[in-house]
Amino acid sequence: MKKMKILLFLSIFLSVFVFAGCENREISSAKVFRDDAKVGGSLSFVYDKNDRKIFVGGEGEVVQFSQGNEIFDSGTRVGLKVVAPDEQLDLSSAKLEMNGINYAADEFLERVNGDLQRYFVTYPLVSKQNSNVKFCVTWSEGIKKQCFEMRVVDGTKFMDENGEIN
Repeated sequence: MKKMKILLFLSIFLSVFVFAGCENREISSAKVFRDDAKVGGSLSFVYDKNDRKIFVGGEGEVVQFSQGNEIFDSGTRVGLKVVAPDEQLDLSSAKLEMNGINYAADEFLERVNGDLQRYFVTYPLVSKQNSNVKFCVTWSEGIKKQCFEMRVVDGTKFMDENGEIN
């Protein structure tokens, strides 16, 4: 009977240990910058790394209208560059969720000379009616998903395709 209790205790202990180790682990937050081309124009930009909130624009600032290209359709967009945390992660299984669509690493991470880079660039479409954009990234298997929210600050104006500012 004593052996049975010890075995039961040992199996419960091991089960707890195994399942506790299976949780996704938290890593430091990604870095977010404006994209190199500054799609959307010269806008104020603040990134709160702790809350993963991105604030763009400001009173009287204008989100420029961007002509479409092979990457995105025409509209008022704000370009962002999102850089993976410094940890040495295998990004081959990275995933991006944005606007109800899931993207695999090969679909959203940049490639240079065939090598997968540690960043991606995105150009969310924004307007007066749709001034918040949310997206989530899972950088690697076993890592907790990181969700971000970009907000266009109240008072920011938007240019239409005719160059008029609303």
